[in-house]
Amino acid sequence: MPCCPADPLRGIEPADAMRQHKSVPYISYMTMRNHEMATLSDREYFTSYEDLEIHRLMVGDLPRTTAYQEAINRNKHLFHGKTVMDVGAGTGILSLFAAAAGATKVYAVEASGTAQLVNKVAKQNGFDEVISVLNCKVEDVELPSGVRIDVMVSEWMGFYLFHESMLNSVLAARDRFLAEDGVMFPSEARLYACPCSLQGLYEEKITFWNNVFGFDMSAVGSSVLDATAKKPEVCVVKQDDLLAQPVCIKTIDLRWVETNEITKFSENTFVSITKRAPYHGLCLWFECDFNGLDYNENGDSIGELVTLSTSPFSAPTHWKQTVVTLGAAGTERSSIGPEDGLQTDHDIADDTIRTKSKFIEVEEDEVIGWRLEFEQSESNARHYTITLQMLDPEEDEHPEPCSCGMARCLIIAKLIENEMQAAAGTKCNPEPVVVEETAAN
Repeated sequence: MPCCPADPLRGIEPADAMRQHKSVPYISYMTMRNHEMATLSDREYFTSYEDLEIHRLMVGDLPRTTAYQEAINRNKHLFHGKTVMDVGAGTGILSLFAAAAGATKVYAVEASGTAQLVNKVAKQNGFDEVISVLNCKVEDVELPSGVRIDVMVSEWMGFYLFHESMLNSVLAARDRFLAEDGVMFPSEARLYACPCSLQGLYEEKITFWNNVFGFDMSAVGSSVLDATAKKPEVCVVKQDDLLAQPVCIKTIDLRWVETNEITKFSENTFVSITKRAPYHGLCLWFECDFNGLDYNENGDSIGELVTLSTSPFSAPTHWKQTVVTLGAAGTERSSIGPEDGLQTDHDIADDTIRTKSKFIEVEEDEVIGWRLEFEQSESNARHYTITLQMLDPEEDEHPEPCSCGMARCLIIAKLIENEMQAAAGTKCNPEPVVVEETAAN
């Protein structure tokens, strides 16, 4: 495996190194995966959901379950007299919501053994004639001839939205069963990213080992830090830990998205830092919209838009937030190729991990950038590889428009705005582009 140049960064803080080598991208690579999920068969995966404590955790997650309840109750016009499919019904709470909202028929699809409980719960609540339980994978479902689904509801989201890849099954069901004018609940999902500082978490998990009853056990802390570069950290991130304005890096319209759009995707992002702090990694979370807005025959608006958010600005959920740590802060490469071993499913290149290196110290108004890539594993579609690459805001291409605050991006954003206004006919004379120089330039 090729090595880095002999100690080019010795004595240089990572942020300084990045600024001193503008022509060479500052790169921190890591492969994130769930080692247990990597070996699970479909049968083992579904069997794992027979643990009723998991269902208690999910159903007892009030922001999660209340969002579904409100989305269905406030949009009964979508459910009353309609045929509904609940993909991955679990213990049946979403099927019950749909039946209570007036659905004529609810197909509760559940591949695990908890399907038998859904039958019992439906009967207990007087919905045994409405809820039909299908104990199989949704890919194996066969509906009666001519039956189309009016509303497809599912709680398919995992950590960082895509973990476990249940969405593939939901989309397969959509393509087979959803009516032409059918509705997906949730209707839209968005993945957000924001640089963050995890000082409290690092003090708890890593610097704790520096002095243990008078003994130096920092080697243990180094091993813990090493591990953070190999898998995402699922934790509660406080608002104060965020270092910039959040950026939406992926939006999916559940009615139309294709599986190839979520198999592999990436996004280049640049942001302006809002306060001086150590930059430990990227915080990921998601939001889901349930859009039931419509109009009745009189032209009056009906229905509501309900949003489920897992952001640090909202009430905590069982999803918490997912942090992709910088891991190998201070490592530079002039080129990255397959021979470097940085994209494998089972290891991380040693020279991309420096357990004792300091994380980047960022300053207020400083512009930082990254490229985040998600790729579904070919060996096991239920987990993703996440690759984080730090970008140089001066050298690397910015998306258009970009809200990082650098002068060139402000100019481009204004030009785009003027073009849109001109196209809409709202302005005869576009405003001149005037940009004040800032520290972000």
